[in-house]
Amino acid sequence: MTPPNFNEGLSRDPLPPRDAPSSAPEADQGAPYVPGLVLEGVVAEGGMGLVYAARVTTTGKRVALKTLRACFADDEGAKARFEREISFTRRVVHPNVAPVLGHGQMSDGRPYYLMELYRGRTLGAVVREDGPLPLGRALDVTDQILAGLEAVHAAGIVHRDLTPENVLLTEGPPGEAQVLLLDFGFAHEPGVDTGDGVTADSRGALVGTIRFMSPEQVTRGRAITPQSDLFATALLLYYAVSGKLPFRGEGDLDVAVATVRKAPVPLRAELRSAPRALDVLLSRALAKHPEARFSGAAEMRRALAEMKPRRAKVAGAAAALAG
Repeated sequence: MTPPNFNEGLSRDPLPPRDAPSSAPEADQGAPYVPGLVLEGVVAEGGMGLVYAARVTTTGKRVALKTLRACFADDEGAKARFEREISFTRRVVHPNVAPVLGHGQMSDGRPYYLMELYRGRTLGAVVREDGPLPLGRALDVTDQILAGLEAVHAAGIVHRDLTPENVLLTEGPPGEAQVLLLDFGFAHEPGVDTGDGVTADSRGALVGTIRFMSPEQVTRGRAITPQSDLFATALLLYYAVSGKLPFRGEGDLDVAVATVRKAPVPLRAELRSAPRALDVLLSRALAKHPEARFSGAAEMRRALAEMKPRRAKVAGAAAALAG
């Protein structure tokens, strides 16, 4: 069974053919431009934003340019939220967070920022197209996600929308491929409410991707904290190795209810080869109360690292028996 796409309608193909025509109507109109850049086509799109492949005219370097859709060009609330996304992303400098190379305004007034144009696929695309990751690879990916989150949380930010589509696995030799956290559009600064009526902090707003929300995001009954991101990270790990999620239902509402009220389906029910210690780790990270989860990304990383020697010992024993 093909694992589901949790962000249907959002595509990320980091490197289209150089001369490929854009599928976005606004790009065909040729209206927006940025001095010093040639926009080559839309490579990703979501509900409010677009990502273009672009080329710097003076150097030929190819970059990614993210901006709002044209229909939000005059929406001050949407633009304020996008500017906040730029601000948050610039505050985090870490190898596992896609950096901002520059920012400004397009000719029609829409804000934009530039990123590297990476070769790779999102975690969601990899699992859908190739199947679940081997356990060792999934643990390495999760370790890099947590490393990035350490920096994000140290900057006073909660990502709040960690999904398979917001984790990019770049191409590279084994051990060198990089994992990058993307899209701070729903990011949150605890204790700060912009009050613009559009942002994710608006009172009563349900923010994020429902199947990857923590219980406190679903119910809005507790503060959103770094532990909310750790809950989502556990969901990503479970999904990476099984192609499924531990909270299930016919639709988003059923999944939301299960997230709040039901115990997670143990990973070993889907993957008998999974270590029992991994189910223990997942159970803690998926606790309903944030206080019962890991104290931070660093502690969860340490717990994850403790499994690696155990895996190596099992692999060594198997090799010895085979020899």
